[in-house]
Amino acid sequence: MAAPRYSSVERGKRIRELRKELRRLETKEEPGPERAALLAGLVRAAHEHRQLNMAMHAAALCIEEDPDAPALLIAAYLTDDLTDPEERLRTLVDLQDLARYLDDAGLRAWVGERIDAEARAWVRSGTDQEQRHRLRTLTSMVSREFADTIRDELRFL
Repeated sequence: MAAPRYSSVERGKRIRELRKELRRLETKEEPGPERAALLAGLVRAAHEHRQLNMAMHAAALCIEEDPDAPALLIAAYLTDDLTDPEERLRTLVDLQDLARYLDDAGLRAWVGERIDAEARAWVRSGTDQEQRHRLRTLTSMVSREFADTIRDELRFL
């Protein structure tokens, strides 16, 4: 049986709910740390649904209102239940894209260090075959140069 050619109603419904939530937060909530915490959760949800403009707009608002910026955004992206190293790296890459948009040097530096450390540990922890696969994954996730650097370090250690 052929798959239907239309998108899921649930996905569209969730995106509409996110838009309504962003509008509500912008118009009805008072600016401050509480709103920043709500915005951080909205940023992550919008990013997961690939609503990047919404995520970036909400992230900019969150950074402005977070008294300990960017702690709320980091906490929203790196939750305690995120234990799979590959998913954690993908999440860090999403956060890196957000930091690049926000032009936040501190967040970019922090995320860059985390990606570097976690990617190296992830690749090193695998067998030879797993390492090759993980390096290919890093090529598509981060960059070819980054994966080549890790590969060269593994080869010459």
